[in-house]
Amino acid sequence: MAAWKLSKGTTRSYNDRKMGRPRSGDGAGARPARKEASMSGSERQRDAGEALVKKEVITREELDKARAHEKTSGIPWYRQLIQHKKISFSVLDDIFRYEIYPKSVREEHSALGRTLVEMKAISEEQLAEALKEQKRNGRLLGNILLNRGLVTGRTIGIALSRQHNMEFAELEKTPSDREALEVVPENVARRYQIIPIRIESDRLSVLVAHPQVRESLADLSVLLNKRVHAIMTNVTNITEEIKIRYRMPRSKGIGLPAKKETAPPPKPEPATVEKKRKERAKEPNLKKEIVTAIMPEKGAPMIEKEKNGKNRFEEIAEQASGVPVMKLVSTIIEGAVNSGATDIHLDPQDPEMRVRYRIDGVLHDVMSIPQDIEPAVISRVKIMSELDITENRRPQDGHISMDIGDMEYDIRVATLPTYLGERVVLRLLDQSSVLSGIRDLGLEPEDEKRLTKLVEQPYGMILVTGPTGSGKTTTLYAALNQKNVMTDSIVTLEDPVEYQLSGINQVQIDNDIGVTFANTLRAALRQDIDVLLVGEIRDVDTARIAIRAAMTGHLVFSTLHTNDAPEAISTLRNMGIPSYLIASALTAVVGQRLVRKVCDQCKKEYAAPKNLIKAIGLPESTKKLFKGVGCQTCYHTGNKGRTGIFEILEVTPEVRRMIASDAPVEEIAKSGKMKTMADRCRQKVKQGIVAPEEFLRVIRA
Repeated sequence: MAAWKLSKGTTRSYNDRKMGRPRSGDGAGARPARKEASMSGSERQRDAGEALVKKEVITREELDKARAHEKTSGIPWYRQLIQHKKISFSVLDDIFRYEIYPKSVREEHSALGRTLVEMKAISEEQLAEALKEQKRNGRLLGNILLNRGLVTGRTIGIALSRQHNMEFAELEKTPSDREALEVVPENVARRYQIIPIRIESDRLSVLVAHPQVRESLADLSVLLNKRVHAIMTNVTNITEEIKIRYRMPRSKGIGLPAKKETAPPPKPEPATVEKKRKERAKEPNLKKEIVTAIMPEKGAPMIEKEKNGKNRFEEIAEQASGVPVMKLVSTIIEGAVNSGATDIHLDPQDPEMRVRYRIDGVLHDVMSIPQDIEPAVISRVKIMSELDITENRRPQDGHISMDIGDMEYDIRVATLPTYLGERVVLRLLDQSSVLSGIRDLGLEPEDEKRLTKLVEQPYGMILVTGPTGSGKTTTLYAALNQKNVMTDSIVTLEDPVEYQLSGINQVQIDNDIGVTFANTLRAALRQDIDVLLVGEIRDVDTARIAIRAAMTGHLVFSTLHTNDAPEAISTLRNMGIPSYLIASALTAVVGQRLVRKVCDQCKKEYAAPKNLIKAIGLPESTKKLFKGVGCQTCYHTGNKGRTGIFEILEVTPEVRRMIASDAPVEEIAKSGKMKTMADRCRQKVKQGIVAPEEFLRVIRA
């Protein structure tokens, strides 16, 4: 799974986030992670381009042209190549994630030549000539030797397996068990370039064509919840071999063709980049055959885009109810849970649908789904969430309840028609997270005591502010968990109700039938309530009623979409709420953000550049900071998990006086002696909890 790895604001784009991301290897032949830390973002960009040329995905001329245009237009070269369909998202993702190494590591590739000499497959003179050519054009040594006809693919495979301490298996003598093929959906096998062969307990054995593939198998292990064991083999076209094995009858031990006597392979002709690109471009044309392989064996006809009306939707529904599509959708959802994702994105693109997970607030590519089965996959999700599969022109919302492992998940589903098809986003809600308390939020001890004291107040209004996805709902639920449901009457007004809270009366807002925040809030105030949670103050009516409730003996919690705590006062003023009412009702405002934590398993101390220290606002005497260099635990991102950073503006008598006198919010914040989110995040950077780059990503300059 590329970069969810968890495969990145001010938010940088998908490919911008790939720049400068460290990585490390594992197992025999692993690349030393500590050397990665010395590579800058510009070095990784340069090496990525060189890697694409070396793999003959693009030509040197195409790379130089894109780089030249980048200097004049500012558009990154890799975006240009994607737009012109020279490379795909998955190719770029794999290049950044698995194939960029420091110079010292790249030099280890010459060990392949030494292994071949020791095997007496080539001579010292032939190796020297091949290395000269490699230095001249930057191509892989194995490809040079193959093109010269000095070795066979089988010999290269054996040499690579010896070099990386791996098993080697003959493709023709290694069949695939039916159980192994059923565990791994075909498009997953194609995405990770593996051939499943057998499964023993929780261990899945797969054939791979290159040792590098092993580094992506940690992601696959999370996706499938299996230990994955890689075995080297020699295969000319692994995608074609995957297609053949999944199309063959599902008997025990398939994929074992009759043995044929073959003549020695002819000397291969050097393939041009353009020829290889054309071959890759033809791959989507194979998808009808590929999809037939993962559809039910009864040979149900494929969906034709020309078909209209009821028959077409009946076919889609039939395919969506087929075991292969059901298995694929279940694999996607279970993989998201195993990886700790909060959202699943199914994005229709040309030529394939991208599947991405949002982990620790960042999207990561996982796999792609062929266009031919997009309707079946989307329909399967709609069926699970009880949506109308015949409606693909309007947005729809639904939900799925699933038990995965020992956990109960409620999954919110939202569809959105786009030019290339329906886009679907699934939000994973772990019901156990409602048990979070104030101590679990990541507050500094000083702020934790202050917020606990504020929540214990009998009346007033506490606002939580921040952008979408900053954890406001979690903070509100943590505050409610401090209240005594045995003695207090608690009502929440939410849109939507994300988590079910025991002992609390939750109301679902539905504007279509007139159940708005304002109307429901009026009705709730006649219900003898002690504590009231209003999901969001969106309009003047809701704001006025909520403030009136806070002034008449109720404790009111709510949220506002503002950038920081003091701006909440400006927002209420702009809504037309008089300053004297704000001053009377408001108890405190909590501003918050979520930041990614440095992975504990690969945390390294390093000498931070002076310009970085200055940008963060740390003392010039600061010499050492911390960041993650990337490991299997954090999926090579250097970050694992998130924590909150907070600022609390408590309405003291002096602050109350300044609000009532219409003082500027900047002066109010100073009067309240508020520690800002930047201060708190800076403190976490010094403690080694948050990386310096994360500070710059989240905190506004």
